[in-house]
Amino acid sequence: MSLHRRDFLKYSALAVAATSGMPGFLARAATQATGQKTLVVIQLTGGNDGLNTLIPYSNGAYYAARPTIAIPKKDVLTLGPDLGMHPSLKPLMGLWDSGQLAWMENIGYPNPNRSHFASMAIWHTADPTQAQAEGWIGRIAEQIGDPFCASNIGSSTPQALRAAEFSLPSIDAVDNFQVKLPAGLEGAFGAMLDAPRDGEADYLVRATRQMMSNTQKVQANVGKYKAGASYPEGKFATQLKDAARLIASGTGQRILYVSLGGFDTHAGQRGEQDELLATLASGLAAFQTDLERQGVAERVVVMGFSEFGRRVAENDSAGTDHGQGSVMFALGKGVKGGIHGDSPDLEDLSLGDIKYKQDFRGVYAGALSGWLGLNARDILGGDFKGPQWLA
Repeated sequence: MSLHRRDFLKYSALAVAATSGMPGFLARAATQATGQKTLVVIQLTGGNDGLNTLIPYSNGAYYAARPTIAIPKKDVLTLGPDLGMHPSLKPLMGLWDSGQLAWMENIGYPNPNRSHFASMAIWHTADPTQAQAEGWIGRIAEQIGDPFCASNIGSSTPQALRAAEFSLPSIDAVDNFQVKLPAGLEGAFGAMLDAPRDGEADYLVRATRQMMSNTQKVQANVGKYKAGASYPEGKFATQLKDAARLIASGTGQRILYVSLGGFDTHAGQRGEQDELLATLASGLAAFQTDLERQGVAERVVVMGFSEFGRRVAENDSAGTDHGQGSVMFALGKGVKGGIHGDSPDLEDLSLGDIKYKQDFRGVYAGALSGWLGLNARDILGGDFKGPQWLA
């Protein structure tokens, strides 16, 4: 089968375009230094109920406000004399016991917004005024000078990964990040690459050769990965496994972003949140075990958030409505395990919501400067103090 010049240009252009939408390891795989630290961000979409995640089981006001959906004391995974975790989070108890799980309480931002869209945009841009369009991770890429230093593991790129001049890539499935020519055209395409060219065509030839070489190297590296843990079924765990593959394969990603949705529990909360937290915990436990067995756990930290918490009092549908302050979590060998912050005062509320005491940008600042070694002030637009959650 022959390949006409116009077809060569078309397929070359498509290949180069594909490269621009792929993670940076396609441009840097041959020279990428290994050993750098990685931050894995977990987004709990919908507004996770912090009070039923980190439970003030010794507080009578908690049980008075939630006669139907409160977690019974006997079921709470005790972390201390006043607080404990939801029973569905049991797979994370080993990390807690080893000092590798941190909880941050009363996290929020000034002038809280109960809109999913607005509040998530605030977390994504790290800008409560909603003046920013760029994401906080997009600004990291600009500071590093690498548009491919971070990737979303999923089908669409969240605002957090948007920058002024580019949008960081999303990886729907690691195995699909390769260039495949239509069957029967491989030989003809190779012959066209060998033909002498100049101008734009010469550029396309060189870019295509580099892209194909890097793709092959990356797929070879990722192909050597063998899971060090048994992951549960489901999309979230599969995405965490893909994140582990990228990290263990030395592909150089500084930040990987994974989302778990469904936390908008207006009705029947116990059934929905119980299942979601079990999905979260089982996936993260497998992920951390995998990193340990791959020998890379020392350089990976996980940080999780949700766009807001829920109201303190349950509603008439055995659920909770949009609230304000909530909890964040972090895990890994680089984490200072424990509870960071005071428990919420359930008798001093803001319009029925927990009052935030710690700005989420302070938590981000710790991840940026303390873990990734970046200039947090430049990325966040100011100095923000937060809990000391890194070891």
